[in-house]
Amino acid sequence: MHSSPKNNTNTGVLRKLGRNENYQLAMYVLDQYRGTSVSCRFVIPQGLAHPESGSKLVNTVEAAIVNTVLEHPVLQVAVSDTKSKRPTWIQLEDLVLRKHVEWQFLDHSVNFEDIAQDTTVSQLDATYPEFGKRPAWKILLLHQRETEILEILFTWSHPHHDGMSGKIFMEYLLRNLNTKRNDGIHQDFDAVIKLPKSIPKFPPTLEGLSKIPVGPWFVLKTLWEEYGPQIFSRSLSQANWAPIRTSPYKTQFRVFAVDNATLAKVLTACREHKTTLTGLLHALVLVSLASHLQESTAPAFESITSVDLRRFLSPTPSYPWIEPKRTMANYVTITGHVFGTDLLKQIRSKIPPKMADMELPANLMDEVWSTALAVRRDIQNKLELGLKDEIIGLMGLVGDWLAEMSDRARRPRQHSWFVSNLGVIDGDPDRNEELSSGKDEAWSIRRAQFAISAETTSAALMISPMTVAAGPLCVGISWQDCLFDASLGESITADLKRWLVQIGT
Repeated sequence: MHSSPKNNTNTGVLRKLGRNENYQLAMYVLDQYRGTSVSCRFVIPQGLAHPESGSKLVNTVEAAIVNTVLEHPVLQVAVSDTKSKRPTWIQLEDLVLRKHVEWQFLDHSVNFEDIAQDTTVSQLDATYPEFGKRPAWKILLLHQRETEILEILFTWSHPHHDGMSGKIFMEYLLRNLNTKRNDGIHQDFDAVIKLPKSIPKFPPTLEGLSKIPVGPWFVLKTLWEEYGPQIFSRSLSQANWAPIRTSPYKTQFRVFAVDNATLAKVLTACREHKTTLTGLLHALVLVSLASHLQESTAPAFESITSVDLRRFLSPTPSYPWIEPKRTMANYVTITGHVFGTDLLKQIRSKIPPKMADMELPANLMDEVWSTALAVRRDIQNKLELGLKDEIIGLMGLVGDWLAEMSDRARRPRQHSWFVSNLGVIDGDPDRNEELSSGKDEAWSIRRAQFAISAETTSAALMISPMTVAAGPLCVGISWQDCLFDASLGESITADLKRWLVQIGT
């Protein structure tokens, strides 16, 4: 079959979208969500950092991108019948990389950080008009002339894969940059990139890879919470302070960094208090919101945490080749946390009258650590269940996700914030056994950042931490622009940074 650079041809249906994929696609189609991104700040090897090496730099990076794309089938497919009840993944014959890869070369005088963050927001809120014809992902590369830094921003639509997959993509890209197979490769990236003709080892759905047992009590409880009469399900912990608004859609995004020395002390403090960074972030957001919102407005709160399910997955007779921890797919779920009225009364009673720009007093810090411990226990309880009583086990009951998510937009918002922690990415080439050259000629990662666009029917605030080994912790905070004044989001951002530094000092 002849390939056209204007219209990606497909060779057939791979499979129907899974439960989580259908849920994510419905949010995208209804404009309740747009994009997720992982960006890494790569250090360019000395031999490619000189201005005269510009074309070789572009050639090397684009070849590594091609090799990475060819290793992950989810980056080579499109979705057919996106507005139907049964959308499907379709195999493509080719890709035009120039539609997915864009370079920006910046003058040395511009503020790199400002441009990087502005670019993150613009990419998060971008849409994919050709969703049914080509993959819904894009890579934007920022290079400031006369520097050794290359920012690579990978943004995608969640039906393709989850946040952990963005981290996996960057790990593969780093490895490919540091292997010999990129040497001497020249690609005309305006031409068609041929994809494998054979049926790819396309990752199965979570429910296709493993059984997800659900007990009768879990089924009844979940169905009552989701579909019971609202007059009986009203909760003081619902996020009534930020009611759902489906439009206008615009993401506000802020980010801050904590240096590695400070982070090391924060993690030590977490271990001493038998909790984790994720638990601590939940507790700090709770205290921050409690200090900025009146009790009458928000007497209690609920939040959620993303949970990577790859740890519970393994090869099966049907999929003997799969390596879940190295596979880009949608293998993620959530677990919830409730912070009741009694806890909030206790916390608010210890908040000083003028809390703005203040460090946490000792008695309030005690509340932070006890709350962080409770969150860690919630997560641990979820992990101990494995895939038992997993919400994805019930998602198959939904026959029409577009109708379901349209209805959800008319319900009260349940969660005030969401913490999705991608953990640590190893950016040190010394630990890469496939290195083709010495350290001076090796690529490395200096900084890593995770960002999530606003989700109009999910949590009001999205908290997205990510760390590079031996480097800084970056914490992203995003929200829908029309939900509340930007000053509240900026105050929460400032609180989190100030209090993390306080704990790490």
